[in-house]
Amino acid sequence: MTDRSRGSSRGPSRSLPLRSGVLLLVLALLPVPAAAVPLTTGADFLLMTTGARPDGMGQAFSAVADDVNTLSFNPAGLGNIRLPEAGFGYERFLAGIDYNFLGAAVPMGEAGVLGLGYIEMGTAPFNSTADPLAMPGTAQDQAFIAGWGKSFYSLHLGAAVKYIQRRLDSQTGNGMAYDLGLRVKPSPNLTLASSVMNLGPGIQLASLEPLPTLVNLGLAWRAIESPDHRLELALGGTAYLGSNTQSLQAGAEYWYRDSFALRCGYQARSRDTELTTNGLSAGAGVKVDFIQLDYAFQPFNDLGVIHRVSGLLWWDGPWIGGGEPNPPKNVQVQPVKGALEVRWERPQGPGQAFQVTYQPLDGGPEGHSRPLFNPYFRLEHIPSGTIYRFSVRTLNGSVASFPSPDTYAVAPETLPEEEGVGGAGERVSVSSWVKGEVDGVGLHLSWKPDPDSEGYHIYRMSPSGRMVRLTRYPRQGHQVWVTDISGLQGWRWYVTTLSRSRKKEMTLGFFLWFPTPQEQDMADERPRLKLHVEPEPRHRMFLDWGDAAGAEGYTLFVGDEQDGILERWKDFPPGTKTDLVQVPSSRSKILFVVAPKDARGQWSQKSNLSGAEFLRDEP
Repeated sequence: MTDRSRGSSRGPSRSLPLRSGVLLLVLALLPVPAAAVPLTTGADFLLMTTGARPDGMGQAFSAVADDVNTLSFNPAGLGNIRLPEAGFGYERFLAGIDYNFLGAAVPMGEAGVLGLGYIEMGTAPFNSTADPLAMPGTAQDQAFIAGWGKSFYSLHLGAAVKYIQRRLDSQTGNGMAYDLGLRVKPSPNLTLASSVMNLGPGIQLASLEPLPTLVNLGLAWRAIESPDHRLELALGGTAYLGSNTQSLQAGAEYWYRDSFALRCGYQARSRDTELTTNGLSAGAGVKVDFIQLDYAFQPFNDLGVIHRVSGLLWWDGPWIGGGEPNPPKNVQVQPVKGALEVRWERPQGPGQAFQVTYQPLDGGPEGHSRPLFNPYFRLEHIPSGTIYRFSVRTLNGSVASFPSPDTYAVAPETLPEEEGVGGAGERVSVSSWVKGEVDGVGLHLSWKPDPDSEGYHIYRMSPSGRMVRLTRYPRQGHQVWVTDISGLQGWRWYVTTLSRSRKKEMTLGFFLWFPTPQEQDMADERPRLKLHVEPEPRHRMFLDWGDAAGAEGYTLFVGDEQDGILERWKDFPPGTKTDLVQVPSSRSKILFVVAPKDARGQWSQKSNLSGAEFLRDEP
């Protein structure tokens, strides 16, 4: 396990016996006598984290925080706890340093969540001088924590107070520290967080030692959530106000069936704008009923590996009502004959009923189910072929949870007469609005422009009925290209329009793709034109591509890395091989494809799919 204070403190000025450099490191981390050169701050042990779970994620935990370990990162995370829980942690650091943690979180209904914690760090007696006859010294630090957090739907707030006691031989000092934090959820899968930790005047020993005050920023994104798999990605940044030191953290946590977890992380530290230390970490966890055990390790230079173990225990009994419940998990929508069936998993914590919200993307009004006591809802008597958006809330008395992530499905339909056939006699389209064909770039989808549209979204539905929205933001043109279509025969591609006058999203139609043998050959063809992209200042990209024999010109296609959907951007005359293009600054990473045109104006021999990030503009 890492701690956020390592590398930030100076050791004493006295000469120390060489014991493979370990004792020097110990004294750099522990309190020292007043006669020695003081540490960078007092109570640096407050910077050590309390559990193996955040350590395995590289300490990128400020926005993830949803258990009692949040006491060392962000007290606002207490507001995300729904069941009473207790936590413990133990670390055997180098040279006999022990670090222990005990904590508990107790939901109190509408009053929020109370968090209590105790941390202790100490070492066996040691000789801090070069005199072998000197009496050995001892050092021990302790802190008692009381925190509070509360959820206000998309906003979580929290605060904590710490009573600190430090003891070095016969000297004892104490002081108080204060923490403030908040978390914001702009969407069900995204969390932003910020906290200020260890505010206060300092610790009074022989002199007043300042506290290790820091500011945390964090971001967490739930990339995958299904009954079997859950993946959380996190980023964090920390500024240490007592020094010119900053650190960046990145971490990931994967759960399989909510029973077994794998974690990895990376942490880099800089001082005076120069990188001084960095480190990888990894860990694992296992959850059985109401018990979770976690382990993390980190190589620590040439001195060995730091190991950390911790655990969590949940109260699997009655809870205090009145608090905000957790949202439902793993919402699934399945088309059945004449209806759509919605199912979900019950979340942990308080919850008496559920409510389903549904919105037809045909201009119709939003609807709500009556309170449901079982995790099942059936929507009947609905227009066939219409896309529906669903979300589910948990109800706890008059309090409702944050909604689940949006889930999409199409109402079952009775198909009209065929409008066209594919190579195997299958119908390829049921809508005159949406057309599709495979060309040298990919699956080309086009539709009649809607003069009332503010933009278009693209959806994809598998033969089993599972639907996802592909576009991350609305497209302005009336045609797009999808490059990754391998194995998608028989899938449907829906297009919706954002109506400017009605302020609603409405379905235009869909294209059902059954490729002909010629289309399948084109879809499987490998890129034959080499494209290189070089970022330039001011949101520009320099493009350099190869020569295609007999090309009557070239076309540049631009897309977004998040969805892989391309739009036609620019045409070039024959013989052009380079260009400097200005592309939208609203996107972080841009994808490019260059395709030559033949004498008939059709595209062939497309280039590789090349992506590049913008250069950061100089001030």
